[in-house]
Amino acid sequence: MSVLIKDKLMGLLSSILSRTLFRRSFNDIDRMVEDIRAGKPVPKSKPDPKSGKLELKDSRLSYSSPDYGEWEISVDNVVVFGEYTTDNGPMIDDWFMVFVLNDQTWVEASNYCDGRENVREALAKRWNVESLYGELCYHTGFASRAIWPMELTGQPLFQFTPRHQSWLEKIKAFGFGLIDKDLSEEVRRYLEERGTRE
Repeated sequence: MSVLIKDKLMGLLSSILSRTLFRRSFNDIDRMVEDIRAGKPVPKSKPDPKSGKLELKDSRLSYSSPDYGEWEISVDNVVVFGEYTTDNGPMIDDWFMVFVLNDQTWVEASNYCDGRENVREALAKRWNVESLYGELCYHTGFASRAIWPMELTGQPLFQFTPRHQSWLEKIKAFGFGLIDKDLSEEVRRYLEERGTRE
């Protein structure tokens, strides 16, 4: 069997397995999306403690989660804000906010964490924008989007690259491939141009 056929077969089996195991969750998500399209309000959910807590005090932004680690940064060092999604949902967090720093590194926080709305509102005021809410909320695959600054809004934040895995590694991972992410060309170009202006 060729590698391409093996990969497609593994992907199909993985898709069937996940859709079968999580059929109820997918139906709930489909129903929620239809309700939103019909103009019904989005139900508010209580943040899962595993998703962590995001806080802004003065100019220090901190995040702490038992699953996703912890960090603390100065808001003054943030040069790009965005979001990305994975195909890991609905049982684990699959939507993240990203703070790119002026040294081209980044930190991220689950978009389901406690404090997310307060931080988004405070940063929107600080950066003089109407909203920092993302558009990828119900996206179920790998996608990314820059939200701020306005020059980058809507551009891809990351480029995703499948990591090479042997057939045995894929079986051990139940068919789930590993994906690497790096800043997109658009974001890198913006950061380089910003660096030359300073």
